[in-house]
Amino acid sequence: MRLAPGSVVEQLAGAYSVGWTVLVAVAGVCALVPAARWVAQHELAVDLHVRIRPAPPPTLHACLWLIANNLRATAWPLVPALLDAERSRRLRQIMHAAVAVSLAANLLPVAAALGVYRRTLVPYLPHLPLELYAITTGPATWRLRAGGRCTTRQMLQIAASIVFALSAAAFLETWAVPHQ
Repeated sequence: MRLAPGSVVEQLAGAYSVGWTVLVAVAGVCALVPAARWVAQHELAVDLHVRIRPAPPPTLHACLWLIANNLRATAWPLVPALLDAERSRRLRQIMHAAVAVSLAANLLPVAAALGVYRRTLVPYLPHLPLELYAITTGPATWRLRAGGRCTTRQMLQIAASIVFALSAAAFLETWAVPHQ
């Protein structure tokens, strides 16, 4: 299937691939550069001396908490977009900055932890591809909406896809990781 250049799906796929690129690049730097590990520890609160331990026993409550917390952290840019915040130049500028900060706050600690803990952390990340989708899709959707390239109907479809992805991610993070 050939996507129309600049289509919403193509833009979201591009954001997802940039997310993976940043994740791998930051993880690689943290794995190879001692100074980057220091930055990860002091600026991103990645504890270099913690021992990775099995997760607590899975519960429905933990799964639902993960869904709610991750929706709050990743899908929030859809709310101002649905409220047409992009119509105000000042609000649009504030939102662009807030979205960039949120994207960095959600992506960099995960990438740094992966670089610091490497293979030890991998069994605890079966949900990462789905969560990364949500981390990149919320901000990308804001950018599309601010640029006038995303309709309300498309945004609602994207919101549903984020809820689905985060629900599946929470299920995996709760039940598909090593447990005590």
